[in-house]
Amino acid sequence: MKKNLFLFSFFLFSILAEAQYEQKVSITIASGIFKTFGKKVGEYEPMQMPNYGMGLSANGGLQFKINEHLSLSVDVGIMVSKKWSYSEGDNNNYLYWSLNDTTTGALIAEGENYLDIFNYSFDIRPKYYLGQDKKWKPFIYAGVNINLTRAFYEDSQWIKLNELNMLPPDDTGPYNGNLEKNFGIGFNPGFGLEYFPKERIGFYLSPGYYFIALNKNNFKSPSRTENFNAFNIQAGLRLYFIKSKDL
Repeated sequence: MKKNLFLFSFFLFSILAEAQYEQKVSITIASGIFKTFGKKVGEYEPMQMPNYGMGLSANGGLQFKINEHLSLSVDVGIMVSKKWSYSEGDNNNYLYWSLNDTTTGALIAEGENYLDIFNYSFDIRPKYYLGQDKKWKPFIYAGVNINLTRAFYEDSQWIKLNELNMLPPDDTGPYNGNLEKNFGIGFNPGFGLEYFPKERIGFYLSPGYYFIALNKNNFKSPSRTENFNAFNIQAGLRLYFIKSKDL
């Protein structure tokens, strides 16, 4: 078994090395920002996805050259936002809370609950280059992705009430009405521009749209059923480690 695994690894490495030598495979690394959008408030309460603040994204993988115009990227990525907020008419954050003494009205404690989101993705992205210039390369793309979306809610108000022994006996844990986990398919179209100042290293900038289909059965309230929509922009590197034999 170990011998077969070694032979397969050696065979795969040989193929990738030859592809690198012919400049058919490159390594991509990118980071950027994203912002969710959509209807911010539902019938009874704020929606979850559109109210996340600006988040960070990163991804890395391989790009396979099919011909002079068409390439295929395969990569893994992550998107993170820890800035969920929604302000009502009085300008108070929906997640802000305060506790007051029931007799004197004096402020006992105050704070804010937190709702973070993490999205892990595996992307397959056809990329079409519009020109033949070796340095400046405008392109368009349309990717399909598999996503694991996780949201984490911290109810600091419940924690404080528990510390102060102000909870009823049957309250054994905080309530979380948010979507917590989703496994779904998405797509990511966009465009960009690459610049190759040297043969083996290039830089690119790429804005796009990111969509994830969220399973309605994963929502705890039917009125908050939605999908994930975001604008994103990334800056990255594309690298060849072996010099082309054609130059």
